[in-house]
Amino acid sequence: AVGYQNYPDNAIDEFIRLAAKNGIDVFRIFDSLNWVPQLEESIQRVRDNGKVAEAAMAYTGDILDTNRTKYNLKYYVDLAQELQAAGAHIIGIKDMSGILKPQAAYALISELKNHLDVPIHLHTHDATGNGIFLYSEAIRAGVDVVDVATSALAGTTSQPSMQSLYYALSNNQRQPDLDIQKAEKLDEYWGGIRPYYEGFG
Repeated sequence: AVGYQNYPDNAIDEFIRLAAKNGIDVFRIFDSLNWVPQLEESIQRVRDNGKVAEAAMAYTGDILDTNRTKYNLKYYVDLAQELQAAGAHIIGIKDMSGILKPQAAYALISELKNHLDVPIHLHTHDATGNGIFLYSEAIRAGVDVVDVATSALAGTTSQPSMQSLYYALSNNQRQPDLDIQKAEKLDEYWGGIRPYYEGFG
């Protein structure tokens, strides 16, 4: 129900029921203001349908800046614990603007790993160009999942490049188990498709 507005509970319940029935297994649930009561109904309905509820925290601010006291490390750790207590199977970090700095990602994920019993999923947009370094630090801190895009469609407002991350993690025990030759072959296809969408950014 991505409409970026509030929906009545019965609409959310029916959307989740039908989506689950038709094959959706993982539901990413978030509120732009990180208001937990807004997420609780969706988390419970996903659980009721036997599916995976990923509750995502919208990241803002800069946890490395000690002058910013609202959205600090404690804020996100407390929020993640609330979401876990509400029944989330996975905690997501939704870096919608690509402002999460690599060192901040390391600090945040390290602390979350010390306080949570569920996997952590990092989603970012590569608007600042820091995506691969960001993911490298997140992986070093123990993140469980990151989102990527095939190289031809990666970068800027999209996600960091899948192929670049694969090569960046060469000789690292957490390098993805990826058939890179097949990934490159798929990327050739998307490289041919991308010019048709040039006008959309």
